[in-house]
Amino acid sequence: MKLNNPPHVPFKQIDIWNNFSKRLLSSSKVELFLDYDGTITPIHKTPSEIILSSDTIHILQQLIQLPNVRVTILTGRSMKDIRKFIPFENIRLVANHGFHIYMDGNEWVHPDAESSFPKMHQLQDILLTALKSFSNVFVENKQFTLGIHYRNAAAKDTPIVKELTKKNISSFDPKLVITESKEVIEVQPPIKWGKGNAVSKILKVHPYPHNSLKIYIGDDITDEDAFQVLKSSGITIYVGEISETKAQYYVENVKEVLQILRMIIKLRTHNSSHRLIL
Repeated sequence: MKLNNPPHVPFKQIDIWNNFSKRLLSSSKVELFLDYDGTITPIHKTPSEIILSSDTIHILQQLIQLPNVRVTILTGRSMKDIRKFIPFENIRLVANHGFHIYMDGNEWVHPDAESSFPKMHQLQDILLTALKSFSNVFVENKQFTLGIHYRNAAAKDTPIVKELTKKNISSFDPKLVITESKEVIEVQPPIKWGKGNAVSKILKVHPYPHNSLKIYIGDDITDEDAFQVLKSSGITIYVGEISETKAQYYVENVKEVLQILRMIIKLRTHNSSHRLIL
């Protein structure tokens, strides 16, 4: 069941933070799942501009060094792309909306997604031809999926870009899954798999004790199935302007996400404190 208005998590709302603090302090282990674009770094005009700030890199370094805390970064980007921006080895990565996982030095690709690579390459060529009149539209080939970015297109061109994109995708293969995100049209193979499935796979491979705490923070429609998976066993937080979401809470922006991550570091480092003064 979707929640229309999950509560905001402002730092002055002590009751919510005391609840978070108690759960963080009482949990033997913490599984922390973080979306990338729009969650730990702001969204920019082009994907290549979305890099981590030095402050965020420092926060991630502190998190992955904490005992009994495991960090996973999730993204719609390709694995090759996200590795350029995450300069750590001892961190898990989930790319292509869950189709590609890097964990414990090993890579896993969904077997059905792997066979979609030639088809995505063909579709990319078709879309590049169809959209060649729109110079500010970028077709991103992510190996197993495609992303058509129209954020920089003129406002008057946006409707026709979206129409042309969807028309060409459907004509090429009506079974392909089309989703709309933040000024991006995503194309995925017709496989019932997403970030929520990836989270479940990770937790199954590395089962944690019953009193472990799972935290998932994300800003995108592709994070919703992960919110659903963890709704009864973790803390789920949506990032951005509030909309219909399955998350339990929401924060307004990346700045507030980083405040939460600092809180986790403080509590898991100094776990003798039972209340966080903000």
